[in-house]
Amino acid sequence: MKQQDFEARFGARWDQLTGWLESAPGPARKAVATGLDAAEVPARYREVCQHLALAQDRQYSAELIERLSRLALAGHQRLYGAKGTLLAPVGRFVLAGFPQAVRAQLRYVLLAALLFFGPLLLLTGALQRYPEFAYVVLPAEYVDSFEEMYGEDTRALGRKRDADDDAVMFGYYIWNNVRIGFQSFAGGILFGIGTVFYLLYNGVVIGTVTGYLVQAGLATNFFSFTSGHSAFELCAIVLCGAAGLRIGYALIAPGRQRRVDALRGAAQAAMPLVIGSAGMLVMAAGIEAFWSPRTELPAAVKYGFGLTLWLLTLAYFTMMGRRGAA
Repeated sequence: MKQQDFEARFGARWDQLTGWLESAPGPARKAVATGLDAAEVPARYREVCQHLALAQDRQYSAELIERLSRLALAGHQRLYGAKGTLLAPVGRFVLAGFPQAVRAQLRYVLLAALLFFGPLLLLTGALQRYPEFAYVVLPAEYVDSFEEMYGEDTRALGRKRDADDDAVMFGYYIWNNVRIGFQSFAGGILFGIGTVFYLLYNGVVIGTVTGYLVQAGLATNFFSFTSGHSAFELCAIVLCGAAGLRIGYALIAPGRQRRVDALRGAAQAAMPLVIGSAGMLVMAAGIEAFWSPRTELPAAVKYGFGLTLWLLTLAYFTMMGRRGAA
């Protein structure tokens, strides 16, 4: 459907909801002037959310997307009592906005996951037969340091013997995680080429490290270190990549919009993924610094913790924010 036809078909309904929101002090009052009963407002709000998702997917103008975004936000505030503390918007984003945004960009999320996890799994398997390939991908000194970091005599998994304390490592992990996430997202401005490169590159590097350590007999120590923070870290990298792919596609195929307008609309759709991913990367850094290196904890406990986080993460993106979503 063309944008002009879309607006002609639903514009009056948007105006009607706008009038109700501007005139009614609360969801229990009927706004006679608009002809819209309060009982109809929840359904009308869900309709606007659906229209917003359609406008973003069809790459309608930035002005229309902005109008629908403001209307959806105003409806959510009126229905769910947004006049609370400053933490209320953060809570709404965590409980609904972030998972809704991920599902709205599912095509890009799946493509990013393929580009990242594809080489990761391929290299992990290939190095079981060709372990020397690790020296082709990575510098020899980097490969040789793995045994020190994950050997049986290490006092803190994943670190060299001269590594700093947990708090310092927490800061380092935040910097490293955010750097990878930012590269995956910002690469989208190069028509998506940069994002594709960083997703493939990080998948190759992580797959090489994983495959080498498994083949070297250090799988238990390695997976007991990575299992705890892997759900947040790896999913966040994929989501940053999905945001970059969304930007890149808007530049490659802007449709009937100017590229600057298409880029603006894509950035608006992608930013929730980036913001949510930043929070996930910080949480991953905390786990990686204060939980993952502990050698006194049984591997089974750490595996169970990691598996639980993976299940909760997948359930969060699948189930949260369904109420009132388009």
